[in-house]
Amino acid sequence: MAVVTIFLVTVALVAGMIGCGGGGGDDSYTLTVSTTTGGVVAVNDVIIPGTALFTYDAGTVVSLNAAPDTGYHFVNWTGNVSTIADVDAALTNITMNGDYSITANFALEI
Repeated sequence: MAVVTIFLVTVALVAGMIGCGGGGGDDSYTLTVSTTTGGVVAVNDVIIPGTALFTYDAGTVVSLNAAPDTGYHFVNWTGNVSTIADVDAALTNITMNGDYSITANFALEI
């Protein structure tokens, strides 16, 4: 009787883990955002003046807005940019399908 009970409890736990997404896969990813001199970035409307780390669920679309300081202009996004909608646009999105490290690049106005 004890063996059957242990077996049923084990089956119930495994079924619960699978049903809750507890199968051991990565459900979230890290986004590291940094800037060069000359601007700041807003990540989902949170302004970061330098480098910051964010954690998002897989598949989350994150808003990026690079804002240049006076006398500078936005150039592009570099780094792990494979899921950025437009690397040349200051206002764009990134879809979180992995851990990404990206940089907003700014340059002096000429």
